[in-house]
Amino acid sequence: MKIIFMGSPEEVVSPLRTLMDHCRSGATDELLGVVSQPARPAGRKQVLTDPPVAAFAKEQGLTVWQPEKASAADFLDVLRQAAPDVIITAAYGQILSDNFLKIPKRATINIHPSALPAYRGATPVPAALLDGLTETAVSILFTVKALDAGNIILQEKFAIEPQEYAASLTSRLFAASGPMLLQALDKLRDPDFTGTPQDPSAVTFCKKIAKTDGQINWGQAVDKLVNEFRAYKPWPGSFCFWQDARVVIEDLEQAGGDVPQLEPGVFRLDRKSKALLVGTGTHPIWIRQLKPAGSKTVDALSFWNGARLKDEGRFH
Repeated sequence: MKIIFMGSPEEVVSPLRTLMDHCRSGATDELLGVVSQPARPAGRKQVLTDPPVAAFAKEQGLTVWQPEKASAADFLDVLRQAAPDVIITAAYGQILSDNFLKIPKRATINIHPSALPAYRGATPVPAALLDGLTETAVSILFTVKALDAGNIILQEKFAIEPQEYAASLTSRLFAASGPMLLQALDKLRDPDFTGTPQDPSAVTFCKKIAKTDGQINWGQAVDKLVNEFRAYKPWPGSFCFWQDARVVIEDLEQAGGDVPQLEPGVFRLDRKSKALLVGTGTHPIWIRQLKPAGSKTVDALSFWNGARLKDEGRFH
C-alpha cells in the first residue's frame, strides 16, 4: 500500500521511524512522504524551526509537505496526485475536511493515546492523569468527520506508572504505537475489514487545557493536587506565588510517614530531607525543586535560604 504519514511533535517521530523502517525493509508498502506543520519562529532569536517530525523526515531523505492548511484546495490537489492508499495521522494538529478524507483509496487512520471511546479530543494523556487512572491505552481507528469517533482498528492497554508525567507517558504510548501501526496496516489489506464501532454510551471528552490551569490550589485534596502536577508537566507546568512572585514547582510528591499537618500553602523546611513540607487540603506534600521567576531551578534548601525565613512561609 502507498502511505502518507501526518504528524508534528517529537513524540510521534517514533511511529514514523517504525513505519519508515518497515517500508525500507523490502515490504510491499511504500512511504510516499510526510505531512507536518510549517516551520515557525522559535527561541529567543525567533529562528524559523521545523516541527520535530518534519526535521526527522528531511534528515531521512523523505518527501515532506508543510501546508498552512492540510485541507486547502491546492494541497488537496497535491495529495490526489500522490494517490495514497492510506493516510496515517498522529498528533498532526489540524481538523481534516470531508474532501481530504475522500482522497485515500483505503482509509485515513489515526493513532490516539487513550482507551477510546474514553477521552476523545486533543489532551487524552493529561486527562487520564487528572482522573488518577492507573491504566490507559493506545487506539488506532478509522478517521471520520466526527472527533475521534471512527471504528476501532486496534487497541492495546498499558499500565500508568505512579511517577509518570504527561510528557513521559505520551512518549511511551506513541513509542508503543509503532508495532501496533504495522498490525493495523495488515488488517487494512482486507477490503472488507471495517473495525469495531465505539460504544456511544461510554464516550467522554477531554477538556482544553489553559495556561492558567497550572496554578496550584493548595486547599484541594492532595491526590487531586498530585494528579494535576503529573498531568501538567511539562505544560502548562504547576506554579504558585511567593510574595507576589511566580514560582514554578519542578518536583512534588505526597509526604509519607509521620509529618506535621500544615495549613494549605504553609511550608517549612525539613533539613533532614532537604525538602519543603507544604500543607494541602488533606495531607502535606514534599517539594524538592523550584524555579522562582527570573531564576534557574534551585533545590528546596537554596530557596529557603534565599527567602531568609525563620520558621515557615506561605505559598499562594
